[in-house]
Amino acid sequence: MLKYKVFVINLNRSPKRLEAISAQLQQQNIPFERIEGVDGATLTAEQIEVVSPRLLAQKSYHRDLGKGEIGCSLSHKRAWQKIIDDDLDFAFVLEDDIGLEDNFADVVNLMANLPHANWDFIKLYPLRRGGGSNIRDSFDYQGHQFVSYHKFPISAVAQVISKQGAKSLLKNMPYIVEPVDGHIKSWWSLGIYPFGLIPYCVSVDLAGLSDINPVGSLEKMPQRKLTKLRLNWSRAFKRMLVTPSLDKHFNQFKNSLK
Repeated sequence: MLKYKVFVINLNRSPKRLEAISAQLQQQNIPFERIEGVDGATLTAEQIEVVSPRLLAQKSYHRDLGKGEIGCSLSHKRAWQKIIDDDLDFAFVLEDDIGLEDNFADVVNLMANLPHANWDFIKLYPLRRGGGSNIRDSFDYQGHQFVSYHKFPISAVAQVISKQGAKSLLKNMPYIVEPVDGHIKSWWSLGIYPFGLIPYCVSVDLAGLSDINPVGSLEKMPQRKLTKLRLNWSRAFKRMLVTPSLDKHFNQFKNSLK
């Protein structure tokens, strides 16, 4: 069995969320470790400039980043580092506002019993669950399906990350210049090949209160429309170039599980 842990990212000011996810994990007999989240609201301008240089972020994203987005990204980087520090084969990295589906324990067991951890990143939840047309390729494995995507879905609330994936993420994301799921959406820049696993084993209350965007202020921020247009075009072009490599790695992963 592969060496793994289940990590839950949780802010000190969110004890009720920790209670809720703890109860769900306990119900499915899954132990976990808490990763203390970085509270973006407490970051000073100087601290933010170190991890998210303003000029670099302005070139790389179509609006200013919120403090919550920066804190969230730092929290995920903390979890990735923990995978390496604990010398794990992989870890589940969960945010604390998710709901666990009945098949979550089955997914934990499936991943723990894979024959190897020569993969990078497995997504367990997409923001838009009805996006079946976005699935590029798939193969059946022990009652589940591993999938690849045409466009990698946003949301970073639940994923499985291997040690090799964590190393690549940390190496290739030295600065936070967009939300963490935006970084991962451009997976080729991070040196990873991300897949997904269905049926998805978590859910999210999209109407619930967000620590990242508690009052909807992000949508009100000024948009750099030309920058957004340029970045969207660039991402689409680069995705087209690297998709054959994604297909190759997905097929290699498929064959390695036969």
